[in-house]
Formats: sequence, C-alpha cells, structure tokens
Amino acid sequence: MGLIDYGQVKVLTKEERLIFCKLIIALADDDREQICSLMKEAGYKSKRMDSDIIYKYAKVGYDEDNEELTEGQHIQLFMDHLHALDPVEKVPEQFIMASRVSIILRGLAHAVHQSRSVAKAWKPIAVKALKDAGQV
Repeated sequence: MGLIDYGQVKVLTKEERLIFCKLIIALADDDREQICSLMKEAGYKSKRMDSDIIYKYAKVGYDEDNEELTEGQHIQLFMDHLHALDPVEKVPEQFIMASRVSIILRGLAHAVHQSRSVAKAWKPIAVKALKDAGQV
C-alpha cells in the first residue's frame, strides 16, 4: 500500500533524516529507552518528560495504534489523553509530515482490516540509509 500526496512534502536535513531513521529502527525493535532518547534528541519536550508518555506518543505518531496501546480509545482521543497527563510543549516539527503519513497509511490499513507497524515496514529503508551514511 502506498500514498502519494505532493502537498505533503517536507525536506529534512541529513542530520534530521538520520535521527528519524534511528527512531524508526528503535520503534520497529520496540526499544523504549532508545525511542525516548531519540525523541528528546529530535526536540520533543513535555512538562514532565514522562518516558512512558514519550514512548506512547512516538509509537502512535510514527509506528502503530491498536486497542492495547491506545487503551481502547480512538487515536485522537488517546493523544488528547496523553497530553492531559503530560502536556506537550514542543514536538519535532521536522517529523510532523512523517507522522501524518504514518497515521493516514494506518487508517487506510485499518479500513481494510490490515493493521500494520509502519516502523517495521520502513525499517529496511532506515537501515539502508544509515549504512549509506556510514552510521551502521
């Protein structure tokens, strides 16, 4: 499944691309510590910097959503719930489009009963990009 929307274009610097690649790999591997570290490195800030909330924001924003993760709530209500628990002060703006694409693709997949982990699908691309940059 693919999505092409030329209105959804964002250019990332090399550093931003490499951080995002590392985040995708950490999400695919469900490495909570690395996910939180990379979210902070990317510029994520919240009032309390609760690592559980940071992890959930990253999973829902860039990887997957399911009944267990979202505690049975609609994704938007769940994000609002997370914000109430630990208000977001700054998001990695450079990754907003990637989050939108991830959420839209997952929405399409849910509609045809084909839930997916976007991070697992994108992991081979992220690994290749890091190898090409001499980071792996």
